[in-house]
Amino acid sequence: MSYLIKKAVAPVKISDAWDSPAWNAAVPLKLEYVFDKSSAHRPPTTVKMLYDDHFLYGLFLVEDRYVRAVQTEDQSGVCGDSCVEFFVQPATDERYFNFEINCGGTLLLYHVRHCRKGDYDKIPESDLATIQRFHTMPKVVNPEITEKTTWRLGFAIPLSFFVKYSGIDPKLSGQVWRANFTKCADKTSHPHWLSWRKLSKLDFHLPGEFGEIVFE
Repeated sequence: MSYLIKKAVAPVKISDAWDSPAWNAAVPLKLEYVFDKSSAHRPPTTVKMLYDDHFLYGLFLVEDRYVRAVQTEDQSGVCGDSCVEFFVQPATDERYFNFEINCGGTLLLYHVRHCRKGDYDKIPESDLATIQRFHTMPKVVNPEITEKTTWRLGFAIPLSFFVKYSGIDPKLSGQVWRANFTKCADKTSHPHWLSWRKLSKLDFHLPGEFGEIVFE
């Protein structure tokens, strides 16, 4: 299973509409695997990705309900909030990254060798600050919004970030990395766990079960 990340042919803004010219050129990918432990609320979640010579871009679209965000400090437990996640392992790296971002734009990011053994490094704030984020929801959503709510979350990761931590060649064309895209809301009234990849258990930290992402 692979996902094609196209090279942008127009300037990309993560704040642009889902159907804007730049984002219309991206391949949409729906998170179709839902874990049985999830509540009856299983929000349709789609992601698009693009790249250029300077950034790797992502844009999530979530048709949600029971939306909540209380974590406001980076490196806090955003998975309990309405949250989307991009797990990625560059081809040059034995470790992977877990970009976990709640609907208010708060980010948790580790460079992980084995999460469940505590074998990871927290990315420092100076590098977190280089990762651009866009969110249509407020920073804090509390109390929970129970009505149907569609929200977007965009991010732009400098290729220099991956050069620094993974030693990649910033000329991405033709490279094949491994990745997964997920959605969760562990501590909302209607928790759920969605994934692009079908995983052997409810644990997003399974790099051996990531799929391929291919750079055009």
